[in-house]
Amino acid sequence: MMITAAAAEFLQALEAEGRSPHTTAAYRRDLAVFTAFAGPITLDDVTPAMLQRFMADHSVQFAPSGAQRAKASVNRYRVTVKALFAWAAARWIVERNPTSILRCQRHRGLPPVVLDANEMTRLLGFPFVGSNAQRDHALICFMLLTGCRLSETCALDIADIDLDARVAVLRTTKGGDPDRVMLSPTLATILAAHVARCADQRGPLFAAGARRLSTRQVQRIVVARVAEAGINKPITAHSLRHSFATALYNQTGDIRLVQQALRHTHVSTTETYAQVDPIRWRASVASIA
Repeated sequence: MMITAAAAEFLQALEAEGRSPHTTAAYRRDLAVFTAFAGPITLDDVTPAMLQRFMADHSVQFAPSGAQRAKASVNRYRVTVKALFAWAAARWIVERNPTSILRCQRHRGLPPVVLDANEMTRLLGFPFVGSNAQRDHALICFMLLTGCRLSETCALDIADIDLDARVAVLRTTKGGDPDRVMLSPTLATILAAHVARCADQRGPLFAAGARRLSTRQVQRIVVARVAEAGINKPITAHSLRHSFATALYNQTGDIRLVQQALRHTHVSTTETYAQVDPIRWRASVASIA
């Protein structure tokens, strides 16, 4: 099978499995680079030596701007190519899998930017202004107190919120299967006030008029409201998830609990999100002597 045809079928399979649109889009971008490098050949024509040349190619090692890619970005190409051939091998499309030569480089990324305890308290209680103040407050509180992803939050309908049981049902998750998150009593109260003001009780939980807020709109809302609260940090919508994970870990010290709350498959992923509070860390070190 030609590489371009295999890549197209692989992407269709990902979509059929219900993989996240963001994940599928990332695979599509990486495979476009790989197929352009490989040229009009079949999957069986790909050799380990060719894969080594691909990983060393300028298109992989450097961004279009000319900047050197981070190890994590280079690793993404390895993961994409390995996933393509694993899919093909499982369907007997290829006789051999040449990607065993590809080894992901170990790297230690910078810790994510998060809100500290005081900043979280300030943001949760800040009196926002404007006609959408209550909606934006409920939106930010929901993301900050559940750790839900941006796409999951935007996809919520009012019917997905059970205020009596204090549970939110996520129907658009990263893995594709519906899931649930717990709502704290504080968050349930905030959402109840927000829902009471919604004109369409069968519509989206977070909307502008009758239309559901897009991920881009939510991103802009978070940046604007964080600045309004006087928090001088580059906080994004995803930073709220980081902050939730870090706060939960600092409060409980239980990485497995955080893993479950974030709905991660592997605990190694959770470790990236969980940061120990520097003050707590310093106090613990000082107590040894």
